[in-house]
Amino acid sequence: MRLILCILLFFLVFPVSGQTGALKIISAEEAVAMALRNDPSLQTDAGKKKISRDIKSAWFQWLFQINRSLVIRDQLHVLNDLDRIAALRYQEGDIELLEKSYFTTELAKIRTNAVVLSNEIDITTNRLRKLLHVPEKIAPADTVLSIYQINKGPGGDLFPGEPPDTLTIENLQLTLDSYFVTLQFYKTAGLDHARLILKTSQAKFKAEEIDYLEFTRTIDEAYKIRMEYLQVLNDYNQTAIELEHYAY
Repeated sequence: MRLILCILLFFLVFPVSGQTGALKIISAEEAVAMALRNDPSLQTDAGKKKISRDIKSAWFQWLFQINRSLVIRDQLHVLNDLDRIAALRYQEGDIELLEKSYFTTELAKIRTNAVVLSNEIDITTNRLRKLLHVPEKIAPADTVLSIYQINKGPGGDLFPGEPPDTLTIENLQLTLDSYFVTLQFYKTAGLDHARLILKTSQAKFKAEEIDYLEFTRTIDEAYKIRMEYLQVLNDYNQTAIELEHYAY
């Protein structure tokens, strides 16, 4: 119980995003421009392409992690009062210790994931600060995670005088196509199903048609779908950034 309380307190004291007084950065493109201003050694075509790739990759990883943390916060908000209910039901003899232990363990796992993710966000933040050469804290002006649009505009060759690695480019494009198809599934069916699970489960729980354990297991499926969608979206974005780096 002490471990659970410590995890919860850590999560409440150390928010994962929206730092007050931090330097707000609007987009990955603005971050790239900032790095080029702060480091004159990056003015070659190869230098610009590399720093652009590195910053965009870190930027979208950052937003991915922040959005994951928002999903976890939402799940913890939904489960917030169930910890108290489980303790009361166990004290009254309505449930066995094993049932109470299952719920307590699941809740502790989610809170642990929140703390670990908070540290991962800080690590990515520090990586970006290093790439940008900025001493102050930074935060994204907007945490919306969207699909990355490849810039096919003119640019210098990454390796002047060498032929492009066509096989790498082809494999990146094939991988990107696979992620895109998977994203369409989530956008047309998966995410709607997750919303339906949450809405139906909350209504049934409120009407006492399901108990808190079934409610916990059911909504866990919905949040897993949301997490899977974010993972695929991040995989797509990271692959698109790599494809842009090598092909354009």
